[in-house]
Amino acid sequence: MAVRLNLPALNALMRSAPVQEIVDREGEAIAARAGENFEYVRSPHRWVARGFVQPKNARGMREQAKNAALERALGR
Repeated sequence: MAVRLNLPALNALMRSAPVQEIVDREGEAIAARAGENFEYVRSPHRWVARGFVQPKNARGMREQAKNAALERALGR
């Protein structure tokens, strides 16, 4: 039995506004748990909704290097 995916429809779903809202909400929550020196950056892609949590200053980079702040924020 073969399964045929409708890739254009799947891509449309994966980059839709509701999916981007979910990604944004989770990214902002992770950035908030990581601390004031981290930020969420929305970065939609051609095929998928996406965003990044990253250090926003040198202090954030040091916190990440010493304490793995982003990884700790994921586990909460």
